[in-house]
Amino acid sequence: MALTKTDEEKLDSFHRKQLLRVLGIRHPTKISKKSLYKNCEQTPISLEVLQARWRLFGQVLRREPSIPANKAMAFYFHDNAKRARGRPITTLPLTLNNDLKILQNRSISLTSQKDLETLRKIAERRQEWITFTADIKKAAEAARSDDTPAEGLKSVSHVHVKLIQ
Repeated sequence: MALTKTDEEKLDSFHRKQLLRVLGIRHPTKISKKSLYKNCEQTPISLEVLQARWRLFGQVLRREPSIPANKAMAFYFHDNAKRARGRPITTLPLTLNNDLKILQNRSISLTSQKDLETLRKIAERRQEWITFTADIKKAAEAARSDDTPAEGLKSVSHVHVKLIQ
């Protein structure tokens, strides 16, 4: 199962709280999310998860088709069984497809075995895959760029902390 949007928001919220704690910023003061990440030289952790998800997916696609992960992906797209009622389960292929929807200039999706093979061909060319995943991260970052206040600092111009990664 993949992270839901709510899980990503909770993860980002926890990450921001930890950044504020590291900076020593307490409740009555405010700082925008964008400013907090900029001052800490960080990005939302959900974007790091997104990038890691795509890197791992590329590694799986480059492996031989007989490994369990590739068999599961093939089965997912060959499964013609009737879906259960209710809200669809958040699966990795659905999450990857939602990530691909962020890219407006690409006509790639992940809804069929043919799409999976297209992505496999891209993954085989590593430099193209690296560029492809970087484009996905940039598009996701642009889509999520908001400047709403987080609990924190009134003015952080004097605060500049580089966290060890």
